[in-house]
Amino acid sequence: MTAIMKRKVWIVWFLCWPLLIFATFYFFPPDFTGNKADVLALFVLLAVVAMMPINVKGTDLFFIQGISLAVFLRYGLFVETILTQLAILVFLLNLRVTKKDSHRYPVNMLMFMIVSLVSGGFFYLLGGSTGEFSGNAITQLVPSIGYILSLIIVNQILLHFLRIYIYKEVNTKFFDKDMLWEAISTGVTLPVGFLLYMLHTYLGTIAIFFVGVPFVLASLMLRLYYSSRKVNDLLQQTSEIGQQITQSLDIDEILDLFLYEVKDMFVVDYAYIMDAEQVENLRIIKSFEKERGIQASAKDHSFEEGISRRVWRSGRSRLYTKRAQWKNLTEGILPQTANAVISVPMKRNKKVVGIITLATDRVRSYEKHHILVMQILANYLAVAVDNARHYEETKRRSERCPLTNLYNFRFFNEVLDEKYNRFDENPAPFSIILLDLDHFKKVNDTFGHHSGNDVLCGVANRIEEEIGNEGTVARFGGEEFVVLLENHFHNESLQVAEDLRCAIADRPFEIFSDLDNGDRQVIYVTASIGVATAPDQGEDAQTLIRNADRAMYTGAKQRGRNRVASYVG
Repeated sequence: MTAIMKRKVWIVWFLCWPLLIFATFYFFPPDFTGNKADVLALFVLLAVVAMMPINVKGTDLFFIQGISLAVFLRYGLFVETILTQLAILVFLLNLRVTKKDSHRYPVNMLMFMIVSLVSGGFFYLLGGSTGEFSGNAITQLVPSIGYILSLIIVNQILLHFLRIYIYKEVNTKFFDKDMLWEAISTGVTLPVGFLLYMLHTYLGTIAIFFVGVPFVLASLMLRLYYSSRKVNDLLQQTSEIGQQITQSLDIDEILDLFLYEVKDMFVVDYAYIMDAEQVENLRIIKSFEKERGIQASAKDHSFEEGISRRVWRSGRSRLYTKRAQWKNLTEGILPQTANAVISVPMKRNKKVVGIITLATDRVRSYEKHHILVMQILANYLAVAVDNARHYEETKRRSERCPLTNLYNFRFFNEVLDEKYNRFDENPAPFSIILLDLDHFKKVNDTFGHHSGNDVLCGVANRIEEEIGNEGTVARFGGEEFVVLLENHFHNESLQVAEDLRCAIADRPFEIFSDLDNGDRQVIYVTASIGVATAPDQGEDAQTLIRNADRAMYTGAKQRGRNRVASYVG
């Protein structure tokens, strides 16, 4: 809700609330016949029930409707309205609503006042009367049913209006699970209120104790039951998420899936996954923000970010229910609108390898059992990421030359075979550049094999610099290298090969001779290069490589070396 909208809400409340209270008093004057202390006792009962809400996905539900019905039937609309308004005030004070969310006071008080007035009005229109119970429940049955139905419908209409026009929520539905829950809870609690109304007429104040205490205990048991059920549901979801993410061996896929599931599992407006393994600063590797969605990131996380840093240093989770509890700890990534925060460490072999931090703009959206659930999820994620990294490292080693870190020839062959297999789908030309260093044995014999390896690595770096993203570079074996150039015609490939030749021949290589006390040496090397282009110069992968090899030996090596030759055939 914008600041302008909040001001409008307060203005509407200041203008309407006093007028509605006065109108209710004027048209429905209170009936205080009997013990006025009973009114106070009923308010206490309302306040106690209001202090035991059930939190459902960030929305607090409570069961004051039954008690308020008893107050309405016994003392009339004005007393019920006043006590309900006071109960709402107790409810919001118990929530410790922040100054930023102070608009919830006028919104909730106006909404409940309208619900009280409309449902009470339907009761009177249907012939209902308030006061002491007459002894004939049938006469009050139809008006009471009208009261209940109007209460449920008007409450849902107002909630729907608030979501669309005040809170600007999209994809909100009128008939949803919230309405079903509201109908069930109202249907269960209102008969209790009717029973309290009848017993109060015959037993007096003691009826409030006989009905109120079991009602409070029932509300408390329902709250505990719902909490345990919610924990069980979360643990089941946690197990399912753990199975899903540990089945994948792609880190990006794992992180995306984790954030996608967690943001649906909890109330999440912001989520950050940070790498804490072998880094000086925390590094955000994946994030979710409600305005931007899931994004990859590789930013170091400032040490000024107190929450995540404290979790990193201590290895213990942290939970904050509102901004006031953590605002002095951080000036980092969390936005100014964030309130509730939960941050847990990802541990592997008792070592903190990452941090998961969730935040939402709402207060009190996270509870203590959420820490347990998030710790289990964090451990699942740590295992999944560790497995994926091991797989990627094993895969990298199987595909790469351990000396030059170029692709090995086995992997290169697979790439080239795939190019031929998909040639009908993408018939663009591609070329093979095969490169062999001239007289390289002399380098090894003169300066030692370690120095020769340094030259091989230097040549590999220059080839990668020249080719960039235009092709795939691999070590063919020994002092031979091979390049796959995609989307290049033959003449273009010859020019790239000539550029490679110059890049190797025209710039010296610096080595430290193994055979001469490690003295610094500057040497020059040259390369002979053969080029063959598909499909004209090779109908399959092996033919194309063989023709490039022939071009290199017959057209370059045998004609003086340090030159580029094209396959002719």
